[in-house]
Amino acid sequence: MGAGSRTLSVEELRPARERGSRPVEAARTNSRHAQRARVELAPRDAAGILDLGLEGLIARIGPCLALSVLIYLLASLLVRSQSLYWKIDYLRLSASFLFPLAATGVVVSLVGDALEDSTRPLGPAIRRGLYSAPATIVLLVLTNFATVPLMALCFVPYFLVLCRTWAAVPLYVLEGEQLLDAAERARGRRNPLARLANIPRRMGRALSRSWRLSRGTPALGRWVLLAIVGQLVLCGLLDAGSGALSYPQAQEFLQGELGLGADAIELLTRLVAALFLGLSGCVRAALMVAYALDLRVRREGRDLELWLERAEHELGSAGAR
Repeated sequence: MGAGSRTLSVEELRPARERGSRPVEAARTNSRHAQRARVELAPRDAAGILDLGLEGLIARIGPCLALSVLIYLLASLLVRSQSLYWKIDYLRLSASFLFPLAATGVVVSLVGDALEDSTRPLGPAIRRGLYSAPATIVLLVLTNFATVPLMALCFVPYFLVLCRTWAAVPLYVLEGEQLLDAAERARGRRNPLARLANIPRRMGRALSRSWRLSRGTPALGRWVLLAIVGQLVLCGLLDAGSGALSYPQAQEFLQGELGLGADAIELLTRLVAALFLGLSGCVRAALMVAYALDLRVRREGRDLELWLERAEHELGSAGAR
């Protein structure tokens, strides 16, 4: 070689298209793994919706179950330590009936993010679920319990209302301010009173949108199968296990078998009952999310919207590099 020449490295001797290929290949490999980790949304039958809901719950089982069990334990402690001045069991009612419903909003928020975009952080999803807890409780009471008098007429109207409003809570939690128009969102940011007024407005639009999306006999058939398999079988078994632990005979049996004191047995049964009830509530919320997403995929093309959002994000990231 001449005096002005230099020794070429192995990398420089590679073809131009192969230079620096190893980091690119690693990035592509990671991208393929991330793509496989994503849940692909598509129209599904009842079994597919059940599988979708459980898949989203498993992806977020840690925070979902921990928060649900914590809320049920707090409710049981409130019932146990209610004041003697409460002649009417308002505290018992709210603690054992209404208070645990607050966990539904958190589970819906976490499972919805897991199914739509698994890369979203947990913190904002948990905060969104907690902020929506009051409205979630009202929606659940309106759609599941305030409609019970319809059973006096016939079972059909009651179950029809349950079916047509089952997606209201996921729509309220996951859609958020997208249920409002631009002017309403702007007024809510400027005025706290307008922000409060937007809450019942969002609730009403979530209910009407759920009613519109779930129309038709096929949607009713999918919901009936989900209610039988998911709620009556899976959740029913968990609820029955929790209820069995409340019987004195069960506590006496455990006390004799484990050799623990009465206080230790009571604490243990409370923990296990909260675990059963928390898991049952998580399954119910996850099925609600999966059903709502399936309706949105069929009626609104939600799967295409998510695909376009991911493509724009990936193109933006590639352009930034």
